[in-house]
Amino acid sequence: MDLSLDIRTLLSALTVASSCLAVAMVFFSFTQKTYDGFRDWTKGTVLLALGYMLFMLRGVIPDLLSVLGANLTFTAGATYLVVGTRRFLGLTPQRHLLWFVPTLSLIWLGFFYWVHPSPSWRGLVVALACLLMGAYAAGLLLLHSPERRRLLYMGTGLMLALLGLSGLARAVILMVIAPEHKLLASNWALAGYFMAALIAQLFWTVGFLLMNSERLRNDLNQSRSQLAALVENQRKILDFLPDPTWVVDSQGRVSHWNQAMERLTGVPAARVLGKGDYEHALPLYGERRPCLIDLMLKHDPEWEGRYQNLEHRGNTLATSEFFMSELGEAGLYVAASATCLLDDQGQVSGAIETLRDVSEAKRNQQEREKLIDELTAALAKVQTLKGLIPICSHCKSIRRDEGYWEQLETFFSEHAEVEFSHGICPDCLEKYYREFKNSPSKLDHPEG
Repeated sequence: MDLSLDIRTLLSALTVASSCLAVAMVFFSFTQKTYDGFRDWTKGTVLLALGYMLFMLRGVIPDLLSVLGANLTFTAGATYLVVGTRRFLGLTPQRHLLWFVPTLSLIWLGFFYWVHPSPSWRGLVVALACLLMGAYAAGLLLLHSPERRRLLYMGTGLMLALLGLSGLARAVILMVIAPEHKLLASNWALAGYFMAALIAQLFWTVGFLLMNSERLRNDLNQSRSQLAALVENQRKILDFLPDPTWVVDSQGRVSHWNQAMERLTGVPAARVLGKGDYEHALPLYGERRPCLIDLMLKHDPEWEGRYQNLEHRGNTLATSEFFMSELGEAGLYVAASATCLLDDQGQVSGAIETLRDVSEAKRNQQEREKLIDELTAALAKVQTLKGLIPICSHCKSIRRDEGYWEQLETFFSEHAEVEFSHGICPDCLEKYYREFKNSPSKLDHPEG
């Protein structure tokens, strides 16, 4: 049995598995809602897969890429996992680690590659860096894990720590038993490391996906609760409105029917909620027909023409008054207005209509009009004297249009609301009734 082939096969399997996990993380990050830190986790997973790929190509590509490139991508990948974990937990990212740790590792790797070549020490440097980053990320997950999801966070953290521990164990064992070992040489320590790395990466990648999905589910539940509370508040607001108001969805089904509407129509909300096919029109018109609220959803010139004084006010249909015989004991005059409801994308999600009882105002208007008509008729009966009036210069009789003469008193009594009483002025008394001059008290006063 060729153990060298087995090690290469195991490394190939680890590379393929790590690459598949990296692709899954990339796909998830671009197709699903993710939170702060998930993209850093994705970058770390991709870098680890790239490191395994460079290891697998040992002997095919230049050693500089296979040795320094692979080890550097491992330390950078582990650092991205730490930064992503801090961001996901809502902590400061500490992005300086992204250049500090790889730079420090590169210095030591370069020393043990050019100055003092030693595969064992290079492995130890990378193992220590990965152990520190893995243990740091694991500690963060343990300290800041939610109480209800502590097992998930702890398990993911332990898998991160396992990668660092297995890498350190491999480096120490190889330094003891095979200081100058080759990467693909037959070695149980190396095989054990590859197996542990495969298991650890599989579990922590699944852990990252589950952690993100769990937070997404929590946010969705919270959003549903907030939406339910918002809908309930809107229902209470609509119920509080003094004017009869109801709401339909985009399919014309009643979603709200406030208390004022119940009082106006005598129909409880339970009888109409969720129903379409113009169910809301039955208590208003006695038949299934479009109301203003329906005309907002579907334009219909024929039905719009049946409303008197219908006005288009932007996105609102309104009518000042119309008579609804089905309401009240003898019908009511109401004013109505309706408008569309839009969702976040600007699409019509429903409509709302409000009615207002204007019967009292209509009665007051009718009474005013009646009073005006009565006053107009009364004024028409009042005859006003105007123009040239022919009058006798001697007896003061007035000639009528018909040609005969009429006493002044009679003429004015017919053409004005006046009556005459008779008396004698002092001059006429002296001229015509001189014998009564000494007793003026009876003649100077008008007749009773």
